[in-house]
Amino acid sequence: MVDNQLIEESCIFLNQDIQTFEEVIQMVGEQFVAKGIAKESYVQAVIDREKIYPTGLPADGYNIAIPHTDSNHILRPSIGVVVTKNPIEVSMMGNPEMKLSCQMFFPLAMEHPKKQLALLKQLMKFFQNKEDLEKICAATNKKEVLQVLNKITL
Repeated sequence: MVDNQLIEESCIFLNQDIQTFEEVIQMVGEQFVAKGIAKESYVQAVIDREKIYPTGLPADGYNIAIPHTDSNHILRPSIGVVVTKNPIEVSMMGNPEMKLSCQMFFPLAMEHPKKQLALLKQLMKFFQNKEDLEKICAATNKKEVLQVLNKITL
C-alpha cells in the first residue's frame, strides 16, 4: 500500500466467475487475512452482518455493494474490489426486501468507526460518478481500477 491509499492491487479481483455474495466475501476475506488486513473472523462477521444490515446500493447505472463489519475484526484499513462476470443478488441497504443485482463489490476493512463513517461518505460521493463506475466494471487489469480509485483516501 502506498501512502494513504486504501486499495491494494492484491485485493482487486476482476471478471470473477462466482455466483454468491458469500463467495465474494470468502475470496476477499482470505486475501485480507493473508495480507494482515483482517482477522480470521472477518469472513463470517461480514456474512452475518449482511443478513441484518444489507449493503446493496443502487448507484448511477450500476448496483453495488459495500459489505463491511465491526472494527474488532480488522487489523488495518483497506478496501477490496470485486467485479463479477454475472450479477449477484444482494439485499438493498435500508430496504432488505428489495433485491439488487450487483456486479461490483467494495468490501471494507476499517478499524475505527469514525473513519469508517468518513470513508462511507467519500464512497457515496464516488459512487455517484457513472463514468468511474463504468471504468471499474470494464477494467481489464488491476492498474486501471487503481487509477480510478486513487482519489479515495483515509
